Amino acid sequence: MPFDMYANGQHEAIGHQEEFIFALIQADGQRFPALSALWSAYYDDPRLSSAQAGALLHELIDLLASHGGAANKALAHTVVRLLPFFSMACKGGHEIRTESD
Repeated sequence: MPFDMYANGQHEAIGHQEEFIFALIQADGQRFPALSALWSAYYDDPRLSSAQAGALLHELIDLLASHGGAANKALAHTVVRLLPFFSMACKGGHEIRTESD
């Protein structure tokens, strides 16, 4: 079961096969505090504010840029898929409700 996220009637998820993004941030957790916090609370079903969504949006872009960009196809696919969801939550001021297994 994936890490499901809901905001403003929209749904997105981080699947188990995509959890590798959290391994990438562990080496440099200070650079990615929002992603590190999300990983720490991953199985606690956290609620994320629109400000946290904005931080996640920027950290995902930075993560992709620092790990091969578009050449890293698995990471690029995951990040590009998640960006619109976090952008919508950030710009619309929507809280994100999460559920994980």
